[in-house]
Order: sequence, then C-alpha cells, then structure tokens
Amino acid sequence: MGRVCSALDTSGGPVRAGGRGGGRSGPPRTARAAPCRAAPSPPRHRSRHDTPAAGLALRLLSAPNHEPHPDPERGIPFRTDTEEILAGYAKTRNLTDIRQLAHAIHPREPITLEYLAVPGNRTVRTVSKLELDPPFLSAYCHLREDQRVFNLSRIQTVMPA
Repeated sequence: MGRVCSALDTSGGPVRAGGRGGGRSGPPRTARAAPCRAAPSPPRHRSRHDTPAAGLALRLLSAPNHEPHPDPERGIPFRTDTEEILAGYAKTRNLTDIRQLAHAIHPREPITLEYLAVPGNRTVRTVSKLELDPPFLSAYCHLREDQRVFNLSRIQTVMPA
C-alpha cells in the first residue's frame, strides 16, 4: 500500500515525452516510467510495549516473587525489630523461620518447633504464649504441659501449629 509512480498523469495515462503534445513532430512516445518508490509512511503510533507504564509492567513481571532478604548493611531492613533480634541469635535459621517465629511472638499464637536439646536429641514441640528474652525464648510447652525455656540457637525448624 502506498506506492506512488510518477509516470502517471492526472488522467491516469502514461506521460508523453516532452510534456503534453509539445516540442517534437511525429508520433508521441511514452517516456520511461520513473522508478516507483515507497510513499512516506505515516507516523508510527506507539505500541503498548513502548509506553513508560508498559516498561514498568515488564520490570515488575521480571522481578523475583519474594522480598529481598534483610541486609541492614545494604539498607534492606527487617520488617520488625523482633525479626532483627531473632536473626541475630538464631543465625542458622532462614528468613522464613525467623518471620514465622516473630509473627507468633507478638499475638502469642501457638507454633511448632523442632528443637535440638542439650544431649543432642531432636524434639518436636508445640509451644504457645511465647516471650522473647534473648538469647532465650520462654513458652508454654504442650508436650510437657509446663513453661519451658528454649535457646534460640538450638531451634532447627519453625512450623505453624
């Protein structure tokens, strides 16, 4: 679409050499048609992918689906002070465990811990009424039906109760 040939006059016929019946005697000759060239294309409209909002959407879609791990040295803070305190004492725990534990402390919700006892055996305890007293966690243990104190560095995993 949009090819323009300069070899056509306004009537649609070929252009005669010398213009319209001018200059030479004899039968009129048709001029060689000028090469067809592409007509200038209309200004291109911006597609949805060229807009700033689309660029932002593409960046958001390519971002990881998790929050960055807290790193106060690089300016990525913990969500709460409790998380930061727990992370300082339970150094072997991952961020998910730290957040579950911190979430259970404030509303004093029950949570299940896998704990490495002093003799070296692992126990699974469901605890509630958690109170943080670094480096210890005081809680009601449902297995022993009594208040117990857990060392934060010995907590192996944290699960919802």
